[in-house]
Amino acid sequence: MKRTTLTVLVLLIAVAVTVPAQTGVDLGEYKSAVEDFGGEFAKSLPMNSMIGLNWSDAYIGQLLDVPPHFGVGLTMGVTTIPVAAFEDLLEAVDTEVPGDLAGIPLPAYAFDARVGGFFIPFDLGVKFGTVPEVEIGDTSVEWNLIGVDFRYALLEGGIGLMPKLSVGVGYNRLSGTVSSGAGLDDIPVGSVPYDLNNDGTSDGNAEVVLADPSFFMDWSANVFDFKAQVSKGLLVIEPTIGLGMSVASATLDAGFEGTVDVQTAGVSAADLVSSAGVDVAPTGLTVSSDESPIAFRVFGGTSINLALLRFDIGLMYNINSGAFGASLGSRIQL
Repeated sequence: MKRTTLTVLVLLIAVAVTVPAQTGVDLGEYKSAVEDFGGEFAKSLPMNSMIGLNWSDAYIGQLLDVPPHFGVGLTMGVTTIPVAAFEDLLEAVDTEVPGDLAGIPLPAYAFDARVGGFFIPFDLGVKFGTVPEVEIGDTSVEWNLIGVDFRYALLEGGIGLMPKLSVGVGYNRLSGTVSSGAGLDDIPVGSVPYDLNNDGTSDGNAEVVLADPSFFMDWSANVFDFKAQVSKGLLVIEPTIGLGMSVASATLDAGFEGTVDVQTAGVSAADLVSSAGVDVAPTGLTVSSDESPIAFRVFGGTSINLALLRFDIGLMYNINSGAFGASLGSRIQL
């Protein structure tokens, strides 16, 4: 496959759903592949949730100063998911990741605002971003991000070489959904156990086909973040560098939705039971993966300060996975 994509969502759907329609799905292999993918994908979510509020100045000052210190703006960015995260998942459906891809981009944006503290040197930030359900061809995508953070200034900066130095803690909630049925034929699932008497005992295996299938993936992550950041204003720029640690609780559900067509006489879709860790229901097949990754990152960048307007350029690097990110932001700040 030689095509490229704009987002990880479209790439995953375009590649992963073409071959199963022809060869079928081994439920055991698919479960294992989704769990492996979920583990790698989860490592990338904490850094993606960091888009927004990554302003270059480590501390913005006091709300009670004259003038008061606060700001509002917009940040857009992208983080990558290493291609290795997809290899097992795509192998389970008998295809390969395009060899010329170094990483899969996962974009994000956030409206962000920060207000200075009072009496003690701290500031507070909030952010919000959303993509309501949109259609990209035969693919449907939805994405949401909210977050808050608190930073305490150990050094408030000032004249000479004195920098700003802060430590902070934050919480981010990231969730998304993608689904697509582009080009899918019926999927021969194979043998699935059934329980006619609903007594917990298998009465045999039935041959199953998933009709009118569509692939879907839902994910969510709750991310607690801890960071230290230093910055120094130099004329109209303010370079910054920092180190962060994120602790996340992430959930990924992936599978195929459709009509489960039982080929074995006397057995209905309602009689089927989950197999090989795959949730088999009359409406499709689902695998769930829960992960709790801890991710370390380094970040840096600079702002260009023009009167009330500030423009940020930022870079991030995930020490655990090797993923990287970049962001551009603009804001009005006093």
